[in-house]
Amino acid sequence: MLDSIALESGRPRRGRGEESLAEQLRQTRALLERLVDSTPDAVVACDGRGRVLLFNAAAERLTGRSAREALASLDAQSLFPPAVVAGLLARLHAEGSGGRVSGAAGEVLTGQGERVPVSISAAVVGEEPGEGVWVAVLEDLRERLSIENRLTSAEQKLRESEKQVVVAELAGAAAHELNQPLTSVLGYAELLRRRTATSDPSFRPIDRIFHEAERMAEIVRKIGRITRYETTPYVGNVRIVDIDKATGRKAGDE
Repeated sequence: MLDSIALESGRPRRGRGEESLAEQLRQTRALLERLVDSTPDAVVACDGRGRVLLFNAAAERLTGRSAREALASLDAQSLFPPAVVAGLLARLHAEGSGGRVSGAAGEVLTGQGERVPVSISAAVVGEEPGEGVWVAVLEDLRERLSIENRLTSAEQKLRESEKQVVVAELAGAAAHELNQPLTSVLGYAELLRRRTATSDPSFRPIDRIFHEAERMAEIVRKIGRITRYETTPYVGNVRIVDIDKATGRKAGDE
């Protein structure tokens, strides 16, 4: 009866098996769409001419563009910097790549023109190289890079802190070791200076030795007060510890 009605109406009707298969396909497609939309990473698909065919919810959050806008007017050249697209397609179609790329560094452009660093994993879907659809999964790297930058900064501060400790300890040891022989030099220079008449030709060099030894003693005292690592240019690319800055004093301060 149903068959005769279908023939009389001129519209063939699906059998129960066909309707069941169509329903299964519909459910499978709906499930896949939900899976793609629920993934935390952006998923974008483009055809061979670069037109956007798929744009999930994570892609909307990443780029600040709506899926409707992307499907209506967006293409790969507007979504990625040109160099990123060219490099990605070259790798996808390179011999031996298998039409796949994993973890490529790149950038995606937001609706406001901001460049967001991403990790791109992509694959070509289709039989004809250069004509098939390609799908890209984009991982937002901003948080990871921010963490890496903070870790690098913390490591740098730790190295600087360790350097401060080493410099302070070395300065203290050097001041201690230099102070004893320098005290002897000053003592003997002062003794000779007192025993030599100012009219004696030897007085001037003895007096010079005494004053230079005093100057050295002041430098040693500064070295003993070093508490942090501060450098100053010396010759060429060489840098040396700036004793005045390292002691927290300005040149000429007592």
